[in-house]
Amino acid sequence: MTYSRHKGKPATMRALTRTLCLFCLGLFSGHAFAAGYQTHDSIYAAVRQFMAEHTRAVYNQPAEIEPGKMDSRLTLSQCSKPLEVSLPKGGRDLGRITVSVKCTDARPWSLQVPTTVTMYKDIIVAASSLPRGTILSADDFSRVKHDVSSLPNGYIADEQSGVGMELRRHLSAGTPLTTSMIRKPEIIRRGQQVVIIAVAGNLEVRMSGKALAHGGVGDRIRVLNLSSKQKVEGTILPSGDIRVDL
Repeated sequence: MTYSRHKGKPATMRALTRTLCLFCLGLFSGHAFAAGYQTHDSIYAAVRQFMAEHTRAVYNQPAEIEPGKMDSRLTLSQCSKPLEVSLPKGGRDLGRITVSVKCTDARPWSLQVPTTVTMYKDIIVAASSLPRGTILSADDFSRVKHDVSSLPNGYIADEQSGVGMELRRHLSAGTPLTTSMIRKPEIIRRGQQVVIIAVAGNLEVRMSGKALAHGGVGDRIRVLNLSSKQKVEGTILPSGDIRVDL
């Protein structure tokens, strides 16, 4: 009995020690696993911060930024450096975009995070139904707040950019106005008789000419001097005359 009692005590202690070691190892391993991988939330936060700074710098106003959810099974090593976030060169920065996130430490990795960036701005829309060929005035516009991330490039935010322009196509009421929908009205037609104003310093000489192309105010077109039969290039003035600088 005495032998068995003395012999069993070390065995019990060994078992207890082994259990404690395994328990401590389990705690340590769990902590190492949690600390050894980059959390998805930290990647989302980096994307939000980068895009918030970008939109404030470019558009001088905030935006709604929502990174797409990554696969929950995706595991990436914990980056020992700050994450590098960027946009593709020449790509869009509003709407449905892709943001690049990189880790550049000893265990580098990179991934593309689909992100939705929404921004609301005041833009110009047609106040009513407008037929093609309409010469626009301020009364033809309404100002509304719109999600510009869903609009094509070239939307117009200033009424003065559209006043005096000609519609290329019919517009329904509420349609956002873009630069591709308007053009300068042609006040000169090819073959039309025009007045050429030749300017040299303070000297101006007027002569008769013939337009060799269509054009609107500010356009440069070629004209024929009817007296000399010489072809020159000049700028169309609001009066319809053609200014030629000598």
